[in-house]
Amino acid sequence: MIKIEHLDKSFGDLHVLNDISIEYRQGLCNMIIGASGSGKTVLLKTIIGLLKPDGGTVTFNGQNISELPYEEMKRFRQHIGVLFQNSALFDFATVIENVMFPMDFFTDWSRKEKIRRAEYCLERVNVQGNEKKYPGELSGGMQKRVGIARAIALNPKYLICDEPNSGLDPETSILIDRLIYGLTKEFGMTTIINTHDMNSILEIGDNIGFLHQGRMLWQGDRKTIFDTDCEELRTFVCANSLARNIMERKHL
Repeated sequence: MIKIEHLDKSFGDLHVLNDISIEYRQGLCNMIIGASGSGKTVLLKTIIGLLKPDGGTVTFNGQNISELPYEEMKRFRQHIGVLFQNSALFDFATVIENVMFPMDFFTDWSRKEKIRRAEYCLERVNVQGNEKKYPGELSGGMQKRVGIARAIALNPKYLICDEPNSGLDPETSILIDRLIYGLTKEFGMTTIINTHDMNSILEIGDNIGFLHQGRMLWQGDRKTIFDTDCEELRTFVCANSLARNIMERKHL
């Protein structure tokens, strides 16, 4: 479980996060949702320790990561898998070399062990047979799958996904959503997904926090999101035509 209490973050006079408190639970697809500029990415970076909070705490199973010395934080990051918005694969490395990268950095495993683990991860995301290709030879959806394989290479306890469906067509987006959801349940990870994609929210949103102008205005799940009295959330939801139709039918 990841617990956030009274989190604040500013950049100069710009107050980006204001008194954020929420829990992200194990085995669930936890979501940070909101419009662009609402503070989602800053919250995500603060959760994984790339930014230090100005106030409040972020604890992973009771451990306050902002208090960890550098070397301990480096070791702790082995438990965190990250899927970046653009996949962030190395163009100069093959698919299997990309998946092996965190193992090269964090482990003393033999090359044979690394290859075996990388092949297993690629098989789990259904990209087997592409080990020797380079990222530029793959479709956007395949690149996302390779990014997920790399994110789970060290068998992390926590999986952090930043806009995993960015740039993908609707059909591929659904496949990526279901892949992330399935892996979360199978491995019992605490998964946090930063998104403004209503289709993803309605498909896999187990535990959702809605950010608006740096404040957490609503918490719930995909089943309760249409019953909200939060006007800002209703405006956000109704920007999507499918979600708007569902909400209108529920309130007839």
